[in-house]
Amino acid sequence: MAQLVLYVDPQQGQDDRDGRSPSQPLKTLTAALRLSRGETLIRLAAGQYTASQGEQFPLVIPPGCEVQGEAGGDRPATTLQGGGTLQHPLLGTRSVTCQLLADAALNTVNITNADAQGIGIWMAAGRPRLQKVMVRQCGQHGAVALERVLPTLQDCLFDSCGQAGIAFLTQSKGQLERVFCLRNQVGVLVQDGAAPLIRSCSLERCRTGLSIAGTANPVLRDNRIRHNETYGIYLTGQGTADLGQSQEPGNNVVRDNGQVDIQNATERSLISCGNDLLPQRLVGPIELIASDLPDPSAVPVMLLDRPPDFPPSAPGEPSAPPPEELPPQGSTRFPDMANHWAGPFVDGLVAAGAIAGLPDGTFRPNRVVTRAEFAALAMASFPNRPSQQSPRQFSDLSPNFWAYEVLRQAHRTGFLSGFPDGTLRPEQAITRTQAIVAVANGLGLTGGRADDLVIYRDRAQIPSYAVDALAAATRQRLVVNHPDPLWLRPLEPMTRGELAATIYQGRVAIGLANRIASPYIVQPDITQPTFSDLDNHWAAEFIQGLAALNLVSGFPDGRFAPDAAINRAQYATLLVKAFAPNPTRTAPIFTDVPPSFWAANAIQAAYQGNFMSGFPDMTFAPSHPLLRVQVWVALVSGLYGSENPSGSSTLEDFSDHHTVPQYARPQTAIALSHRLIPARPGDRRLRPNQVATRAEACVAVYQGLVAQQRLPAIASEFIL
Repeated sequence: MAQLVLYVDPQQGQDDRDGRSPSQPLKTLTAALRLSRGETLIRLAAGQYTASQGEQFPLVIPPGCEVQGEAGGDRPATTLQGGGTLQHPLLGTRSVTCQLLADAALNTVNITNADAQGIGIWMAAGRPRLQKVMVRQCGQHGAVALERVLPTLQDCLFDSCGQAGIAFLTQSKGQLERVFCLRNQVGVLVQDGAAPLIRSCSLERCRTGLSIAGTANPVLRDNRIRHNETYGIYLTGQGTADLGQSQEPGNNVVRDNGQVDIQNATERSLISCGNDLLPQRLVGPIELIASDLPDPSAVPVMLLDRPPDFPPSAPGEPSAPPPEELPPQGSTRFPDMANHWAGPFVDGLVAAGAIAGLPDGTFRPNRVVTRAEFAALAMASFPNRPSQQSPRQFSDLSPNFWAYEVLRQAHRTGFLSGFPDGTLRPEQAITRTQAIVAVANGLGLTGGRADDLVIYRDRAQIPSYAVDALAAATRQRLVVNHPDPLWLRPLEPMTRGELAATIYQGRVAIGLANRIASPYIVQPDITQPTFSDLDNHWAAEFIQGLAALNLVSGFPDGRFAPDAAINRAQYATLLVKAFAPNPTRTAPIFTDVPPSFWAANAIQAAYQGNFMSGFPDMTFAPSHPLLRVQVWVALVSGLYGSENPSGSSTLEDFSDHHTVPQYARPQTAIALSHRLIPARPGDRRLRPNQVATRAEACVAVYQGLVAQQRLPAIASEFIL
């Protein structure tokens, strides 16, 4: 069924219309919600949506419905203001603006509820989504997550709310990403048994940044918790938090809060690893442990990366060597999987007679899989499995259904379980968690530990029922995550390509198939990203060292392309992420770097930190390839300024010293003294005017961090 789109305009609309045309909009969101059916998108024009305009609060957004406001510049121009009574056994009577059900979504709106018991957003079921939502001046909470809800909040603001910007209560989990909580009584309140993942968020200028109570256990990564009036983080009851593990630093900044940065008023010791903290600003049992990775203090927080792209060299510039080619990774059997990462897994199942394509000759690897389709593939791939449980009748499974027999077989052999209401839901999409757990249970895999799940960055979203089976699946190499092996995405629907990879790995685990080399198969002891084209590469150890700290990233197909050229924008981004420079000069406005350019902020920061400069015509040339000499001149300028050269090496020791530009000769001598210049063993050339590769830039930056005693030195003969 096609998605229903409804239009609402409080100024031009009328509620006696059907609202399906932008020229014939409805007047109220209330009327649009009544008309919504299944997958519905409701588009709200800019303006105020209030009770005086005809709105009836709370506005209940049904499952599958997305309400999308209109942007005005960089913020929403659509405002929902008001509240209506909602009863709850835990919270009693409250005034609520919006109630999101199941998989409802809210996008690009302002919300205000000034009632003393006012709550902006109420979420108590399913996986609701909030994006670009600004909640201000709510009497009690900006948003509340209850029961076992798993919300996702991205790029949202919660400002000046009476009790808490966001409250996670009871057994709620979910994820916050790039969420700002400002001037609330509490930025984020997590209590009872709640356990959200809080990543890349800012909790600032509240009375308390983060309050943890009851048996709550949030996971915190890459956050800023600063300038709060009393506490940055306050723990009571039996509350605790995951502030980093020895193999996954927290990278949180908790500093400059009014009384103390962390107050642990519980009897349990709080473990912190890899966070920016001052020990004298911590109160209570708090244990600071060392990381098994290189010093994570080199990682600046709240910097978002962009997948690299490499524009062609500018006219007249020397070209970089082409990146190494990967062996073919796609399918040889299906034209729509010629370059797909899951191609080898699919071909392996086809060869085993377990899977076939669609009637038109394609495979459609990105299509979502239903529970019935999962059962069919599992039974074809694992024939003759013994029964584990007695047959059962399901109220929604008819003998006339096409997959009736394979569903019953999948249930008997332990690959599928029913739901408490007596249904099997054969046409419902199967989630990644459900599919992986089903294969692990059906094959009887054991041996994993909950600690195995610490490698996943989004582990807070793993349902409690799935922990043991997912741990066993991880230990047995069943889990295949593309494009990043450390992102499990447990609640997303599984696709045909992903399921093929999982099923194939299950066959490997029980000896029915040969292993396939893939960078996306999760290794249970994985601690850092892996790249498929770094085997035996001279710079591999340096690149992996930076990748472990999230300073560099590769391509979606698993390559790093170490021998490809690096341009000025990419290098500026790397420098800023690695050294987080303090501004020492005012940056100009470069005519070829618009504010919307992906690296605009990094370019400004690299200039202000004296690492890089522009050109006399007020351009920066962000896509221009970088020369080797420019790599080390930038490092020396930003790290050492006008330091005098030292050390035994002089420029005259190198056969091509005369090719070093006059302006760069002092910086080149300083770079040599600090071992910043990479070269091949036995090659006594500086090669200053050759285009720099990604590998050479990484080695130089790594060496700069070594010189600052922020990373361990790597014994290598590839350094001049």
